[in-house]
Amino acid sequence: MYKELKQTIYRLLVPFIKFGKYIQWLIYLRTHSTILLNVGAGTAKFKKWFATDIDTLDITKESDFKKYFKRKKINKILAEHVLEHLTNDNLKKMAQNFFTFSSDNVNIRIAVPDGFHTDKEYIERVKPGGTGVGANEHKNLFNYKSLTALFEKFGFKPKLMEYWDEDGIFHSFYTNDDNGFIERSSLNDDRNKDRKPNYTSLIIDFSKK
Repeated sequence: MYKELKQTIYRLLVPFIKFGKYIQWLIYLRTHSTILLNVGAGTAKFKKWFATDIDTLDITKESDFKKYFKRKKINKILAEHVLEHLTNDNLKKMAQNFFTFSSDNVNIRIAVPDGFHTDKEYIERVKPGGTGVGANEHKNLFNYKSLTALFEKFGFKPKLMEYWDEDGIFHSFYTNDDNGFIERSSLNDDRNKDRKPNYTSLIIDFSKK
């Protein structure tokens, strides 16, 4: 009963949330020469980045992108553990929107659970319908090949930053640079305090071909 009441109240507040976010966007647009977009940000906030979530920017909807990016195109996009929640059809819509509304020199940093991770318990937690938090809403489990193939179809080229390969070898070139901070990475996740890649993400930077 309490959960249903909270959901009802939130639905009633969504129009006001959207309006408030759009006012923030207009201010951001006036005060920033480059557009740094953090999608599916939740509570994460980074300096110079404009944070959105599905209620303020649905990355599968062209109309939402037209609302925000009719004046300026996006210079950088950050999406940490967002894409695994999208269906295959919505992934295609997202990729097309990213291409259409971004600048020619865009950098898109994507981080998702890694389907080639060698730890069986990790896979069990992150796979669609897995045991981890939010895994019941996961639609995909990517590896570096499948994620690269998705973006290449829409005119992007990859730069692999952190990933497990099909031979069980871990590779990491990720640093905390200005292309976007990834908390769930070998560098930043507290589960890796023993300096072993216990919890990592598949991280790829994409640019236009």
